[in-house]
Amino acid sequence: MRFVAGVAMLACLAACQSTPKQTTSDGSDPIVTTQASPTSITMPAEAFDLSWRQLDHYLSQDGRFEARHVNEWMVVTRDGKEFGRFGTAAERILGADFSPDGHYLAVAHPDTVILYDLRTKQPKALFTPAVESIRFSADSAYLVGREDYQKVRNGRLVVIDVATGKWTASPVPPQIEVSNDPGKSWYSGSFAVFDHGKQVVAAGSDGFLHWAVDSQKLAWVPCGCGADTGAVNRAGSLVALVIPDNKLSLWDVAGRREQRVWALPERPPLNGDYQLRYFGVEPHFTEDGKWLLLDGGEGGQVWSIPDGVRVQIPPRARN
Repeated sequence: MRFVAGVAMLACLAACQSTPKQTTSDGSDPIVTTQASPTSITMPAEAFDLSWRQLDHYLSQDGRFEARHVNEWMVVTRDGKEFGRFGTAAERILGADFSPDGHYLAVAHPDTVILYDLRTKQPKALFTPAVESIRFSADSAYLVGREDYQKVRNGRLVVIDVATGKWTASPVPPQIEVSNDPGKSWYSGSFAVFDHGKQVVAAGSDGFLHWAVDSQKLAWVPCGCGADTGAVNRAGSLVALVIPDNKLSLWDVAGRREQRVWALPERPPLNGDYQLRYFGVEPHFTEDGKWLLLDGGEGGQVWSIPDGVRVQIPPRARN
């Protein structure tokens, strides 16, 4: 998701937002709870088009390139023309990501990670463990992924140095039971590597896992809120957790503490029967870290960070 808001829009946002209500937490700074009240802020749907499209497609940060897998990997330009192709057929797509600097496309292959250089159009195998849900660091120097769940219990986290191809795997994460679903094990599909490859955060149901790469220490940070899904921004500084009971929890990774709780709007009843909750609705940070997209329900939702103010946009067309 690669969207940078205009200065005028941010000025309007700061001027139009309401003052949130503060509630004290147990023993430290207040946690701000923002009510989901209507806002007059309206932004054009096309302004967020690239960010929404990146939820369903592998697109470069500037939208110039898209990666597709049809028998083999292919990169096409914005106008749909073929730019290059590489690789072989795979049983299933394990993940792909474009580097923020625009130089590479990384593809999680069943046997390794393939790095495709967009400047030379040459692929290179990095000979790493089979990983999935890979993601570049903000400086494009590292990749992070999780070992395939089908091969390793709980899936170790793996950090890869893009320049050298060297990789480091974490210890096997402990068995973590989701608090609101006894018997269900914690799962994460959102990762971030930061601090020059020295730290990793994996966000998922009911909390996030922090890995100090050098010391090989894993720390589980539970939210205790029954969150169903979660996401971490590329910078590795914030984690968003969607609570089924119409709330969203924003956490500061460095302080390992809840920063804000947002009250989400009620979802319309299903077939006029019962009120829908936010089960399975996934949060997504935009690349600049200023916006959070909730991909669920008609049109989805856009929230400003860290204000917790909802931005109204017209319903979008999904590709």
